[in-house]
Amino acid sequence: RCAGRVQVLHEGRWGGVCAHTWDLAAAQVSCRQLGCGPALEASKVSAGGDELTWVEAVRCNGTEGNLLECQVQVWGAPRCPHATVTCAAPAGGPRPGERTCPRSLRLPGEQPEEGQVRLAGGPHRCAGRVEVFHAGRWGTVCDDAWDMADAQVTCRQVRCG
Repeated sequence: RCAGRVQVLHEGRWGGVCAHTWDLAAAQVSCRQLGCGPALEASKVSAGGDELTWVEAVRCNGTEGNLLECQVQVWGAPRCPHATVTCAAPAGGPRPGERTCPRSLRLPGEQPEEGQVRLAGGPHRCAGRVEVFHAGRWGTVCDDAWDMADAQVTCRQVRCG
């Protein structure tokens, strides 16, 4: 099965989908967008204090191709529980060793760009390990000769000052 918290990528950062109006029709759309089988369950989980919420007030009829085709309010929502979904396995079943859906849920136009920088694994969005998107993958930055000037440039790139 494909299951987990529903998150979307916006401006290089992952954020949750508010679960106040989350239902099986919206879960069906997210399962379809992820390349999974039909939705089996739509539920919610508490969001941490520093977790972003990008999408709220999701209202789908279940036939849309992606979540932005539903009625939604996007890009900054109040603190709320985040949506989770459980989908059936993709048609034909998962490949050996595959435990998740075949694709990440990225909204149209939100693919990371070559050279994009992010902070990962920190206590909030402006702290963490520096990673760069290169050749289709995120990788860490070597800290040999890393100094305050490098940190200041990185902070500006990720819009943290």
